Amino acid sequence: MLQIDSMKKIYIIVHGKRDLLESVKNQLAAAGFAKENMEMASLEKAGNPGEYVAMLWPPMAATDIAVSQIIGPAKEGQSRGMGAWGSVAMKEVLKLPMK
Repeated sequence: MLQIDSMKKIYIIVHGKRDLLESVKNQLAAAGFAKENMEMASLEKAGNPGEYVAMLWPPMAATDIAVSQIIGPAKEGQSRGMGAWGSVAMKEVLKLPMK
């Protein structure tokens, strides 16, 4: 099982489904993430290496919460994501089923 660093921030992406935000936070807390380190992701600023990103997946009909850890800047030509998030490389570390 993944060793969660509960001192690191976790950015949450709900793809406009704000009604699911509290459910996502509760599931992340049950998995070991600290609620005080959770915040909504912004298109203007991405996280830092070592921090986490939780995203509803797939975006339009979510069945899971995909949790990735930011590992550094994206390599040229390999950007994924929108806005500032396209500039970071991430590695999926955990997938939680939506409840």
